[in-house]
Amino acid sequence: MRSAYLKIALAKIAIVVSSVIAFAGTSEVVTIKPYGQDDQRYRYAQILLEMSLEKAGQTARVRQLDTELSRDRLLQELIDGEIIHVTAEAPKPGWEENLLTIRIPIRKGIQGHRLFLINKRDQPAISQVETLEDLLAFPTGSGAQWSTRRVMENAGFQVVTAPEYKTLFDMLKLGRFTTFSRGLNEIFQEQAVFSKTNPNLVVEETLCLFIPLPTYFFVSPKHPELARQIETGLRQMISDGSFDKHFLDFHGDDIARAKLEGRKIFSIANPNLSPLTPLDDKSLWLDPRNLRGNASDSDS
Repeated sequence: MRSAYLKIALAKIAIVVSSVIAFAGTSEVVTIKPYGQDDQRYRYAQILLEMSLEKAGQTARVRQLDTELSRDRLLQELIDGEIIHVTAEAPKPGWEENLLTIRIPIRKGIQGHRLFLINKRDQPAISQVETLEDLLAFPTGSGAQWSTRRVMENAGFQVVTAPEYKTLFDMLKLGRFTTFSRGLNEIFQEQAVFSKTNPNLVVEETLCLFIPLPTYFFVSPKHPELARQIETGLRQMISDGSFDKHFLDFHGDDIARAKLEGRKIFSIANPNLSPLTPLDDKSLWLDPRNLRGNASDSDS
């Protein structure tokens, strides 16, 4: 009997030790692989992840997964926690319930300020939009498994979907839909890249669609210590100002370039948000229209 108890105790010790080794020292933290060489959406988050771990006193190397995962498979692999440990995504049904959610909006909500990629020929028609109902008349594009698909369908948009990121730009070029909403953190870089194959691809000039939309770090429930270290590092970065500096280094120019003060802004609800979304914590959000004021004082 004593031998059996001893084996159980040793097994528990081994689990604790392996958990410490997994995310301390020089070991690896594995995150998502971008969807093609033109996909730069995850660069900001990966650097922020590295910075947060360093701030928390960790030296783990952040490595991208070798293969691309669909959003649905990504959720399952994160639950399993074997081939991938953490990713940065907007909340979707099933994610906050099944994963460890660090409820710090890592882009301060600016991806919820959506501009539209369009073909240049459609600008005159879109410039006539005066109401949200007018905007709903234009078919719009979305990834089949994106959180914003549900949001826009719920608001009454006719959403045309594709399973792959790059395919959506090809479909827009072919006129399969008229508008393609992108966050302020995405749209100008994407226009520069994909206009090489579609010279008529432009950023629409007159509109902005606002969706309350955080991006969180989601961590596998198999790795609670990793989640604790990431949150510790992020909060230290917020406290010492390095979080806002990283944010503005990446996104400040795009926020200014969007010229939101001259756009019609329409707001729609986000049914993906849980009651735990920290909407009342002003320090975590940015209103890009007040960027010249205080970057930490906002209301999204």
